[in-house]
Amino acid sequence: MKIQRYGLVLEAMREEHLEMIRLWRNQDYIRSRMQFQKVLSSENQLQWFRGLDSQSNLYWVIRSNHYPIGLVHIKNMEGDSGEAGVFVGEPSFLDTAQPMLAILMMMEIAFYIVGLTWLRAKIHHENHKAIRFNKDLGYELEPNQPDGFQYYSVTFEKFEAATKGLRLNAARMFGNKTGIGVRPDSVWTKRFTNLNSEATDYLKPFAINF
Repeated sequence: MKIQRYGLVLEAMREEHLEMIRLWRNQDYIRSRMQFQKVLSSENQLQWFRGLDSQSNLYWVIRSNHYPIGLVHIKNMEGDSGEAGVFVGEPSFLDTAQPMLAILMMMEIAFYIVGLTWLRAKIHHENHKAIRFNKDLGYELEPNQPDGFQYYSVTFEKFEAATKGLRLNAARMFGNKTGIGVRPDSVWTKRFTNLNSEATDYLKPFAINF
């Protein structure tokens, strides 16, 4: 599966991506901000990948001009909710617009295509940059949590309100159409090719080759 929007491509994670993702993930600046901070081996990564439930976990490699720069996900989807996350594996892209555009794109997929009504994100209370980043997307701290890794959440309505200007500016710069390519055997084929009218009006989808 591939999604093309805002000058980026989100490409569904496959086994061939695992070593690249593992090397990204083991970098100190990424690992130090994770709840699980152990250095991962190739075996660890493969075991994790093969244990994923493809119907409740969506992971995409972010590509900018065909170049892979990071990973974004919606995981642990259950009912109308899921957990969102992103990391940038290429340090030169850390302070660019691409990470924000990638997670904006992922949240649009979560709300307009997958049909979720709220998302959560887990962030350490001292990771002030990530907290600001997520607040700009509408996330709010869930109450009564101890220090450490804490959950923030955002509803569809709060996302739309918080990101209206950002989404308009992104559409002006890159267009408001969305390329969607899904493998015929994907468990997500039906959902990504039979959008409701609201999603179709907003995303203006067109088919791309996988």
